[in-house]
Amino acid sequence: MTTGAIKVITGKKKYKILLTNTMRLHSGENIRKITLLTSIVLFVSSLTQKCYCTTTQCGDSIMAVLAGWLGIAFGGAALSWFANPVLWISWISINRNFKLSFICSILSPLICLSFLFFNKVIDDEAGHYNEITGYKTGYWLWLTSSLVMIAGNLIFYASKQRAIIRS
Repeated sequence: MTTGAIKVITGKKKYKILLTNTMRLHSGENIRKITLLTSIVLFVSSLTQKCYCTTTQCGDSIMAVLAGWLGIAFGGAALSWFANPVLWISWISINRNFKLSFICSILSPLICLSFLFFNKVIDDEAGHYNEITGYKTGYWLWLTSSLVMIAGNLIFYASKQRAIIRS
């Protein structure tokens, strides 16, 4: 039953119906679904874009995700790749283990942001380093995907706390 279909008989009855529909609209399950879907859409969108540019080329985000783990042995900016599995764990655990999802949603953007502190990155299969000259849309969508998980988890936590206070 929606609030628009209900005729006002008494002020109290209308208030109760509006409150019920508002609570349903902002339920924890909906917050989790919207958060997860938005984060995944942003992440997948980032894969279609360039992520950063060096003095020789601009890197494809999809290649950075698929081959980024190979650069871990070299350290440096390649360590930012770890933001991906941390974000994926946050996605997987959002409905099962809120604390794990929340912790991962905090770590993921911090690791993403760490990429900004490096001025060189491995630029080819031979392991040559080149200077980072800019950050493209793919990087910012990737970071935003992680930030959405923090925001969603914080909103869910706040709504959970409000429900506890009200009861």
